[in-house]
Amino acid sequence: MAYGSKILTSIFGRRLGLQRLSSAESGGSQNEFLVGPDDFRVGVTTAESTDTDLKPFGVSLDLGTSAGSSAVYTLEPPVPGVRKVLASSTANGPVYVNLTDAQVTSSAGSTHTTVKLSTLGNPIELIGATTDTWLTRETTGSGHSFVGST
Repeated sequence: MAYGSKILTSIFGRRLGLQRLSSAESGGSQNEFLVGPDDFRVGVTTAESTDTDLKPFGVSLDLGTSAGSSAVYTLEPPVPGVRKVLASSTANGPVYVNLTDAQVTSSAGSTHTTVKLSTLGNPIELIGATTDTWLTRETTGSGHSFVGST
């Protein structure tokens, strides 16, 4: 653990804690960060259902549909600062993810209410900006598109 000796407040010995960065380290104001683990493990679900809303965190890996039909999922509203990854597991048809009471703003600056996954794999990462806006660096292409303008 690279920052173990700089922990300000300890949660579990020197393995997990808060570190306050100086203005020289953070490039401005003093901020505190959780330090210790090499990475954070998020939930990965592989058995999503169109009958149940997708959670606004973690990874939804096996979004898919049977041949000849399009699956339509609904994603719960975003939590600011929390990431969500969506990925299609089938090449049988497009997968649509409706954003409940929310919109997605792409890196191109356009806003939409639905994400369309049309290629097997090619995950798309969404980041909650507010309780009604997801952000993504993705633009239309690479198996992704956005539907329903706001």
